[in-house]
Amino acid sequence: MLHHVNGIAGRRSCASTPSFVRLARHRAARNPRLAPPWLSPASARYQSGVAEEDATSTVQRHGSSLAVSSDAHYNEIGVQQLSNHIYTQLFGRGERFRAPQELVKLSEDHLRRHELLGKSDDKSAPVAFDLPPLVGQSLDEHFHKLGVDASEPYLEYAKRFARANTLPKPRRWVRKSGWTKYYPDGRTEPVDAPDANMLCFDTEVMWKEHPFAVMACAASPDAWYAWLSPWLLGETDNARQLVPLGDPSKERIIVGHNVGYDRARIREEYDLQQTKNSFLDTMSLHVAVNGMCSQQRPTWMKHKKNRELRDKISKENTTVELAELLKNSAFIQEEEELWVERSSVNSLRDVAKFHLNVTLDKELREGFGTLDRAGVVGKLDVLLDYCAADVAITHRVFQIVFPNFLEVCPHPVSFGALRHLSSVILPVNRTWDAYIANAEATYQKLNQAVQERLILLAEKALEIKDDQEKWSTDPWLSQLDWSGQEIKMVKGKKKNDPPRPAARQKKPGMPQWYKDLFAKNDAPINITVRTRIAPLLLRLSWDGKPLVWSDTYGWTFRVPLDQMAKYTERQMIRCTFADETADKTLKEDREHAYYKLPHKDGPSARVANPMAKGYLAYFESGTLSSEYSYAKEALEMNASCSYWISARDRIKSQLVVYQDELNGAKSATAEAQEQDGDQAAPGFILPQVIPMGTITRRAVENTWLTASNAKKNRVGSELKAMVRAPPGYVFVGADVDSEELWIASVVGDSTFKLHGGNAIGFMTLEGTKAAGTDLHSRTAAILGITRNDAKVFNYGRIYGAGLKFAAQLLRQFNPSLSEKQTLEIASKLYTTTKGTKTNRKALYKRPFWRGGTESFVFNKLEEFAEQERPRTPVLGAGITEALMGRFISKGAYLTSRINWAIQSSGVDYLHLLIVAMDYLSRRYNIACRLAITVHDEIRYLVREPDRYRAAMALQVANLWTRAMFAEQVGIPDLPQSCAFFSAVDVDRVLRKEVDMDCVTPSNPVPIPPGESIDISSLLDLGQAAYLDPTIVPDPSHAPKLDRIPYTPRVPVMQQLLDSEGVSDEERIRFIRAQIAGGDAELREVLKEAKKATLAPKTDGKKREESEVLPYYNHAQLMPTEREFVSVTEAVGRGHHHHYKGGAGNGKWWGNQQGVAKRTTRV
Repeated sequence: MLHHVNGIAGRRSCASTPSFVRLARHRAARNPRLAPPWLSPASARYQSGVAEEDATSTVQRHGSSLAVSSDAHYNEIGVQQLSNHIYTQLFGRGERFRAPQELVKLSEDHLRRHELLGKSDDKSAPVAFDLPPLVGQSLDEHFHKLGVDASEPYLEYAKRFARANTLPKPRRWVRKSGWTKYYPDGRTEPVDAPDANMLCFDTEVMWKEHPFAVMACAASPDAWYAWLSPWLLGETDNARQLVPLGDPSKERIIVGHNVGYDRARIREEYDLQQTKNSFLDTMSLHVAVNGMCSQQRPTWMKHKKNRELRDKISKENTTVELAELLKNSAFIQEEEELWVERSSVNSLRDVAKFHLNVTLDKELREGFGTLDRAGVVGKLDVLLDYCAADVAITHRVFQIVFPNFLEVCPHPVSFGALRHLSSVILPVNRTWDAYIANAEATYQKLNQAVQERLILLAEKALEIKDDQEKWSTDPWLSQLDWSGQEIKMVKGKKKNDPPRPAARQKKPGMPQWYKDLFAKNDAPINITVRTRIAPLLLRLSWDGKPLVWSDTYGWTFRVPLDQMAKYTERQMIRCTFADETADKTLKEDREHAYYKLPHKDGPSARVANPMAKGYLAYFESGTLSSEYSYAKEALEMNASCSYWISARDRIKSQLVVYQDELNGAKSATAEAQEQDGDQAAPGFILPQVIPMGTITRRAVENTWLTASNAKKNRVGSELKAMVRAPPGYVFVGADVDSEELWIASVVGDSTFKLHGGNAIGFMTLEGTKAAGTDLHSRTAAILGITRNDAKVFNYGRIYGAGLKFAAQLLRQFNPSLSEKQTLEIASKLYTTTKGTKTNRKALYKRPFWRGGTESFVFNKLEEFAEQERPRTPVLGAGITEALMGRFISKGAYLTSRINWAIQSSGVDYLHLLIVAMDYLSRRYNIACRLAITVHDEIRYLVREPDRYRAAMALQVANLWTRAMFAEQVGIPDLPQSCAFFSAVDVDRVLRKEVDMDCVTPSNPVPIPPGESIDISSLLDLGQAAYLDPTIVPDPSHAPKLDRIPYTPRVPVMQQLLDSEGVSDEERIRFIRAQIAGGDAELREVLKEAKKATLAPKTDGKKREESEVLPYYNHAQLMPTEREFVSVTEAVGRGHHHHYKGGAGNGKWWGNQQGVAKRTTRV
């Protein structure tokens, strides 16, 4: 069973399983009519206040539906919230949370101004059913315990491994295939696999020969291990050798740098049953703590290059004055760019230099790419030394980055989810090979047809090579280089022989443009739609005017001077040829003007290929045309094949291991294979995921996480659908609806303590396409574009993109707009959405936005971004040092910091969801494992009999996660419209929607549809979807929650409020200022603020320091008395923030409205 591998057997505090057994026996023996079987007697007592029908036996309802009747609930602005039945199970039985009236009135005013108040349209029936009980008295305690349970024993192993040192590497290596263990006293012995539960691991691959490992090294605190491939030592001709790591049921941590690459070469990982290995990636840990954003990378690389140059000059030159000058200049540069010294790029070489100041010699690594098998064997000892050195350095890096990671991301959920993200798996079968063959054949067929026509056109043009008058007057052919047609002659071999053509001439007698189509004299012609001369051979025109190539401006079109006014009026960019050498012919043309072809990136970008897929629409409209009908076919072919052209190398290089290649005991996969002979043996791809590959901690992988959805005109775009569940299994998954948009909007809603309280929050929750009140419809109306195109504007803006981005994007969707028109429309959008930037210190310490639908959101996001140490609002994950306020200049990289706040919160969402699913699958014996996540998509591989219970578990996990977000931002309630996935998909292939047939030019056979189930349909399934509380968890993987301590924390949002140190009146004034549209209204608020500052202070009460730490539960994560410190602290710049005041202070924004208290809990 898949769930067996998720267990935590061997934990020291493990009294939980017997308690589950006792509870199950007790409930099974009870009269089911007394109370729903989820509930203990105490819980049943506090639930008795709910509607009487809720006491009806859940067991009795299984025949028809799991749903129970309950009252609907709407908040003060008409947004439907959770039913009373579900609310009490999440937030307790006490009086239901209500926003303060003063804030409600301000919210109504704000919504009314944007014509949203009263536009609530959700009349859906309340959803109510019995949830699995929370573990603890609050959602925060619940997720803390689930996170610790998911993390152990791996977290404890990781802490121990970080404190331990590895032994010196062996002096001599044994030349024997398989594993050899090296003891500290020099003894060696062959072993089947390393027997340690803490390993630092690295593999080496002769990547030009094949993708499989030829050697591996591993180090534990007690021994070294080395593995040699039987193929390398000549014992077999089969190079497809995998590295065995031993018993897959043994809990162990495996540390490596980009360890996903090494995992793909481990034998035990190629099975449906997930191993109990936990892979810890030092690259990911480094990125989370000391990574840099893409905007910073060029500066860092320049700094690195300058530093290396200074070091080289200093070593080679003994002049004291020069060395001193270099030292001073280096100091000046470091002062200007403080963050540069707080970050590095991600390679092991750079990470080791940054954290350890150790320079790694990577020259030996080149041997794996240049040497053959015999050559590697000849240098075996040296190359094993190199591999072992990488292991030793990786462990030293781990000793620094892991404790720092626990400081930056202290919540146990942030660690617990990583094991699953690092163990994803994609099952395939032999249709994978057929897919690659079909896509390649289709591409070659389409490409060849176009290439043949281009060759014919080239040969046709060649016919007039001797007629200069003809080609020189042709608007297209005159642009070709007709020089070089002379044939070099040499004397005849004998005295009276006539001269003969010189040897080694490339296509003698042919013009230069034709010669350039051949790499060598005997090579085949190389011409495609991407070749520079293709538009000229196809005689392309823009608006009936011939295309002309300019070295300065790219592709342009030529216009007679008497027609210039038409294009000037359209704000087309006219080319001015100032350079005397470039475009000399165009500069000297006195009869024509030249205009740039429009580019999606704006007027400054130049078009390099008018045959790109983005210009297909111009062909459709007739703006771009040709004398030849097949020019459009060529462009369509290029658009059709663009995906395969860009992705084919990555797709072909995927490491696929089929079950029949693996030896050993019969596995879960082999059993599945016996049930059905579908396309012969099943196989697996292990995506080489970097679980935290960006500073926002998003996972990164270059094929599957960027894979296209199937489109009818794109060759190879059915890629994802080639991932197919083995017989007896299905994929169960969902897309989180508007995940990051909802996170941004709920942050804005927190100002009013009301879901939907700010305009973007209301549009996200209540807006509909039909009424034109949703966010995307509003944006589309402002910009005059489609709703689908408007989504790109909205997400870009939420991520911090500015007016320039909107203008470029608008021009891409509507190239006919002039630059002036584009800026006007984009400015209108930003005024309507973000609002007007205002700087009034009397109202707020920083500049703020006001009057827009998204002003509250951006003010909150910028408040997060401008903190000294920004943290995500729910799990409190910190930002990388390279973007901390004290290391960058004021306002620098603000877009990246805002983007971090949203996307990193999205990662928190995913981690919470994964940990909740891990708990539910182990608690209810659901056989499932994580297959893959792609940002807001998540897919599990599930035993078919468990598919509906897995779907229910996903819905419950999502509900818990959304409720956790709401609780942490200070609104302990949840809108019903976002509480559940709109649908959970049950499918046999991986695809975006279950009804996509995935027909493409390379896959003409439609794939049968899957099943999509909403929450109501799921509840109607009754017993098939029931998470039965009488189930006794398998002891090998049962959750062990009994002895996990929990210390309540102050939510991050609450800390932000308390740190401002402002009164209720000041806060209300600032909200009014953010609502204000006109200047007169703002002046009125400002007048009140100034008047209030002159009034005598009445509240001189000093705030007491809270004994509750702001967030960290260090005792459960990493001892605070540790020898490791962050890079910042290591150089004496670190400081610790402590929470001051706030808890129970009686204010309307205080904790009394935050985490709801419970009177009773199971």
